[in-house]
Amino acid sequence: MPDREPTDGSPPPGPSAEHQDPALAELVAGTADDVWRFTEATGREQALTYAQKWIRDADPDVREVGFMALGWVALNHPPALKELLDHADAGCSDVDVRVRVAVAQALGNQGGEQRCVPFLLRLLNDADVEVRQIAVGGLPIVLDDPTADDPAVTALVGLLADQEPTLRDWAAFALGSQLDVDSPQIRAGLRSLLSELDTDTAEAYPAAEAAVGLARRADPEVFTAIADRLTRPDPTTLWLRAAAELADPRLLPALLQLRAPDNEPDDPWVEQLEHAIARCTAGPMDDGTS
Repeated sequence: MPDREPTDGSPPPGPSAEHQDPALAELVAGTADDVWRFTEATGREQALTYAQKWIRDADPDVREVGFMALGWVALNHPPALKELLDHADAGCSDVDVRVRVAVAQALGNQGGEQRCVPFLLRLLNDADVEVRQIAVGGLPIVLDDPTADDPAVTALVGLLADQEPTLRDWAAFALGSQLDVDSPQIRAGLRSLLSELDTDTAEAYPAAEAAVGLARRADPEVFTAIADRLTRPDPTTLWLRAAAELADPRLLPALLQLRAPDNEPDDPWVEQLEHAIARCTAGPMDDGTS
């Protein structure tokens, strides 16, 4: 949790809870895992009491820790979830980006909690890319069996055309692999990504994620894209997974060409390659899982 210095010439904030509580000072200087361990060691009632105070603090570092703690406690404590929802609006509007990141993470961790969806949809329009990315990642977790016309699904489809590759990647993953929902609009959005180049520098693979999603839906148009990528140098594990999902025997020649004497059997890439070969050998009517 980085230190923050005023950028507008204003003086630093006055004393806050951080300066009065050595334990809190350690949490501010620590990590999200430290906050989780603190909530576990403290107990949910006491942790909730701390979080209620911290999210109201003048210091954004303290508010960040407060929303982190509140998100952890809310996972199994309804009063904490109520507190999180009651203060989510203020958290989404916080001037400090790290606080908004913590709010997005706290909301996005509440599995199947539909009441978090409106706030995450709001955060999809945040000025900060990291906040938006976390909101995208949280939507499939909090959504409860959405339909194709659900506003959250519509928003994710829109993000498939976002200018940020990481957001296209996360949206493709959400729609392609995490949500069991289908529509012509979803398929068209995923198909639009198939020609993108994978890039390690951005750590984003929207084309491969889209291919997995289309293969899961047995979309006939994805075959050509998968077959093409398998013949290029070093196809990623995601492209092998897409091949396994599609389970089309026509992919076997390209997959078999990827076998090499120096392949290590316990290498995840090699394991996925062999899984894809087995799936394509069995064909699409096989009942095995991928």
